Amino acid sequence: MTVSIIIPHYNGTVILSNCLDSLLSHDRRPEEIIVVDNGSTDDSVEMLKLHYPEVKLLTLTKNTGFTGANNAGLKEASGDMIVLLNNDCIVEKGWLNSLLHRMEDDSIGAVTSSMRNIDNKNIIDSAGGELDWMGFSRDVGRGDPVALHAAVTDIPYPCGGAVMIRRSALPSPTALFWEDLFIYYEDIDLGFELNRTGWRIVYEPKAVVRHIHSATALQFSYLKEYSCIRNRILVLKKHMNRKIFQELTPIILSWQLLWMGTCLLRGRIHDAKAVYCGTSDAFRKNVEHFQAPISLETILRKFVKPCKFRNPVKKVLCRKAEKIISKNGRSF
Repeated sequence: MTVSIIIPHYNGTVILSNCLDSLLSHDRRPEEIIVVDNGSTDDSVEMLKLHYPEVKLLTLTKNTGFTGANNAGLKEASGDMIVLLNNDCIVEKGWLNSLLHRMEDDSIGAVTSSMRNIDNKNIIDSAGGELDWMGFSRDVGRGDPVALHAAVTDIPYPCGGAVMIRRSALPSPTALFWEDLFIYYEDIDLGFELNRTGWRIVYEPKAVVRHIHSATALQFSYLKEYSCIRNRILVLKKHMNRKIFQELTPIILSWQLLWMGTCLLRGRIHDAKAVYCGTSDAFRKNVEHFQAPISLETILRKFVKPCKFRNPVKKVLCRKAEKIISKNGRSF
């Protein structure tokens, strides 16, 4: 199995250097490393040309987001296995071999890494992803001791920051992600596509990377909030049975309105604007449904765990959503 690693990059020469140094000194070097520069305004491109001539550099004239950069990288990649790696990750010994070993199981379409705290690799940053009945996502295990996440586990979606994907499992040979999402929820969309077409996605605890969480996106807090809100709804529209989505719409809107009102009461004007704009833009946008033999409702019923929200309103809404989704597991 040949491996192409795609690293999307936008500014930050130090974090990128650390990432590349760990890859180039790794005990199993990949056949190909592709850095996709997303229109950096610092000296990233010059640094790569000068210090990393063995790395394939793809320069884009503007920031196309996480989705656009990875899709551009896929078109340049030659490997049987495509690895997506954030520029703020440092790989540990045995990482790549552990991913490849898990891929020897032909039923598996993607393997997500065990992402650890940058300062303490005994603390989990992400052990894959999980969802609730309203489509909210979270990283499994963040802040937990590693011992609590030591087993190989099937999951609904991988963390796009450090994941190996079987090229032949991709629904489209020319795209990893839905480019309209730009950033956030693209890995959830991919997870739905893979699960709904019959592939397994697993968490591999032996494939360890250390990770600086949101190293690039922290400076764009409005973009992050807006994108997560908008993209969560868009992904549900893309994959969910039309009738069920219509039934869920009042529940989704109830929470969004409450969320926006709470932000306003607390003086968080930018957050309230993000909730309003993200929700409005998502409901206005036309979305082409993803046709697959397995319904999203079936995937949610398999993976979603009981609601444990502290907020009593969110807990009630989540239970209502569960009832709507659980009654129907059919395809479109």
